[in-house]
Parts: sequence; C-alpha cells; structure tokens
Amino acid sequence: MFLNRNRTFWLLFAVIVTIAFPYLLISFLEGTSTGYNHLSGVDVRTSRKFRNVIVHIDLKGAPPRVEYLQQVFELLSRQHVDGVLIEYEDMFPYSGEIENITRMLHYSEADVRRIIYAAEINGLEVIPLIQSFGHLEFVLKSPAFMHLSEDTIDYNTICISDKKSIEIVQQMILQIRKLHPNSTRIHIGADEAYHVGEDHRCRNRMTEERIEKSQLKMNHIAQIGKFAKNAGFKTVFAWNDMFDKESEIAIRRAKIHEYIVPVIWGYREDVTEPGYFPDGLFDRIANIFDGFYVASAFKGADGQRQQFSNISRYLEVQRSYVKLMDLHQNAGEMVQGIFVTGWSRFNHFNALCELLPVAIPSLIVDLFYLNYQFSATRSWEEMKKLLSCRTNKHKGGLMDLYDCQFPGSDAFEIVMNDWKQIVDRRIQGRHDSPQDNVIAVLEKLKKSLQPILYQADIDEIYNQYLHDYHAIRIGTTVES
Repeated sequence: MFLNRNRTFWLLFAVIVTIAFPYLLISFLEGTSTGYNHLSGVDVRTSRKFRNVIVHIDLKGAPPRVEYLQQVFELLSRQHVDGVLIEYEDMFPYSGEIENITRMLHYSEADVRRIIYAAEINGLEVIPLIQSFGHLEFVLKSPAFMHLSEDTIDYNTICISDKKSIEIVQQMILQIRKLHPNSTRIHIGADEAYHVGEDHRCRNRMTEERIEKSQLKMNHIAQIGKFAKNAGFKTVFAWNDMFDKESEIAIRRAKIHEYIVPVIWGYREDVTEPGYFPDGLFDRIANIFDGFYVASAFKGADGQRQQFSNISRYLEVQRSYVKLMDLHQNAGEMVQGIFVTGWSRFNHFNALCELLPVAIPSLIVDLFYLNYQFSATRSWEEMKKLLSCRTNKHKGGLMDLYDCQFPGSDAFEIVMNDWKQIVDRRIQGRHDSPQDNVIAVLEKLKKSLQPILYQADIDEIYNQYLHDYHAIRIGTTVES
C-alpha cells in the first residue's frame, strides 16, 4: 500500500513538472529582459550600485550600419541597460546652414528613426550627445566655420564669445530635438575645451564683463544647458572637467546647477588613486547638485591607436568606480547612474581605437559586473556563457576567446586571434609573417566587417592596420 502511494506521488510530481516547466522557463526569460535577477530574486535595477546604466556609442570613427546597431541593442536589452548615449558627430543628417558639417556618407533621417525605433522596442532610451564647447573639429574643419575656432591651428574649441558660435550649437540642438521627440535627456558634452580665452573675441569680452576665464567657461555651459532645457529636454548632462575645480560659490553664481546634471568621467584602471580627481570634488558635487552620474569605459581609453581589447583592464575601471562610491558615501548616495563609454577615436584628426565588434566581450563583462558585482572570474564566466565563447589561454591581460556567437564575433576573432598573433610576432622580434599572410588576414577582416561598417571606414581600418604593422619595431608596441 505504501509503495503504491509512493509511486502515485512521484507520477503526479512528474506530470506537474512537465506541465509547469515551459511556463517557468518563459517567466525566467521574461525576467531577464525586464531586469529581474534570477540569482538573487530582485530586480537588478533596484539592487545594483548604479541604478541607471547607459552605454555610449561614439560615431566619429567607424560608425556602424543601422542593422548592426539593431543587433547590439538586443544584446544590451538582455543586460538590463537603460539607454544608449549616441554621440552622432558628423553622422547626423544636419540640414540648412549646417548641412556641410556632416560627412559624405551619414545617416539619413529615416536611419535615425530606425535607430530610435530599434532602441525603443528593446527598452532603451536614446540620449543624443552633441558637442557644444570642445571636440568640435567636425564643425570647425569646415571652411565655412573655421573662423569660429578659438585657435587658428587646433580646431578643437569653438569661440564661445562669437554670437555665430552659439547659433550653430543651438541649431544642432534644435535639429537633434526634432528627430528625438521622445527623448527626455540630452548630453551637451562640454569637455576638454583646450583653448579658452585665447582669441581676441574672448579676451575683449572678459575685459568688458570683468570676468575670469573660469566664469567665461561656466557661463557658456549654463547658457547651453538652459537652451537645451527650453528646447524640451528634461535632463541635460555635461562632462565635469570644465568646472570641477571651481568653488561652490562660483558654480552657484554661474547657475550651472540649475540646468545640468554633471557626469564625472575618468578611465584610469583605478580611479580611486589620490589626486586623480580634484580635491573635494565629490563634496562640492554633493553640496551643489541634486544628483550626478559617473562615466567609465569599455573601449577607446587604452591608447590612441589601440587595436586590441584589453578586457581585464576595462573591468578594473568598473570595479574601481564601485569602490570610489563606497569611499565617498555622501556622494555615493546621490549617484544616479553610470555611462559606460566606448570611444572610437580621440578626436576627428586621430586614428581609430578598438572597433565596436572587437569590444563587445569587454562591454558584456563590464555589464555583468555592474549588474551583479560578481568577482572578476565570475564576470568572465558569465560573459563566456552568454556569448557562447570558449577560451584557449591567458596572455598579457588578454584572454583569447574562440567560437563566440554575438554580432560581429567573426571580426572579433580575426582581430584578437589571427591579427594579434601576427602583430605579437613582429613586436617580439620573431620572423615576420610573409606579406601575403598579413594581407590575407586583413582581407579576411575586411570581409567580416562588410555587414557592420561602411566601405570607406573598412578601407580606413585596412590602411591603418597595415601602416601600424609596418611601423612596429622590435620591443615596441603599435601605440608607439
């Protein structure tokens, strides 16, 4: 009798499990897309250190085709990313007076709408980034606007005392706004303006208004921030480095805190090192602003001509930001999110950094850590599972990954395995690869990039990699 009951129980149990399993699996999968953490039973967006996680995509070098971005957005959605910060630069379809600041092959208005739609269906807000101070080479190199440069040789910084400069920036904001009607946030850049108060226009203004260079800078940031808010953006982000050494009184006087949310950026492996950020920065930020963001990096911060993704190095950046917020508890309670940046080149006149498909594993490792604060080893393991990678060996901080399955994995493996072996042999002074082997690998890379990038950018990559290969001397690196 007991045995019969036992058999009946297990038979019933097996039937229930068989029926319930598909529904449990669906619930699990749905949970991964909504942010539900099946490991801890809570939503990662409420449990992680940085509640808002935004991935930055820099289009001023090797801009992806729309179809590739659509695939990347799907991957980001699975990692509970909240938004994408798109730095359009000369890829945006500007029109009218500023039409010529775009490059010859750029996104159309239809392309931008497709990008926004692809983001929205994956639960991602598109946050456009425009430059409004420094990093305006793509505007200032145009013959029509060269006279607006603060420096006649280095076309980096716009002359903020010329009325026309302000009009150009305002036109950019309004055109961006028109194509992003649902975006509540915008980033106005405002970092690394290397030439301020040098041109006679700014010097005359400082004399007339009896202000210092610092006030000139902050007044400009506040002015653009106010304009962006009036254009309909609820939140206006700006990088911190043009005002982070100023006193609380000076920042309040400029009213920056009324218009912008500061983003404190830094890409060193350990951002907690004394002196890396200005003394007292986090106390000032906590006293003045209602909240702030920080910005790490998953690519583009490891050398101006870096071709290879040092995944471990970028993971350490994320880990150090978590540590930084723990060290500054008052500010840590006010941090609202993190931008995980991916730079394509340092500026428009520089060579390319790591390509986006080459940096996807780096990005995924970083997101696993930011979501769950796993150990470095666990973050690696979860990344390999998600991307279906197998590993071969550890070498120089770079782990070789093979047979991965993610958008652009073919290009990743060619660069990180085939091409890296060729470059390493040359650096180590071993026999150079036969020229046909070098060309063959680069030709294979070109083919793998066809669905991802535009032909002109593929040709630039081919020529840059070939040039850098021949520039290598024994005992040196590509960067030198």
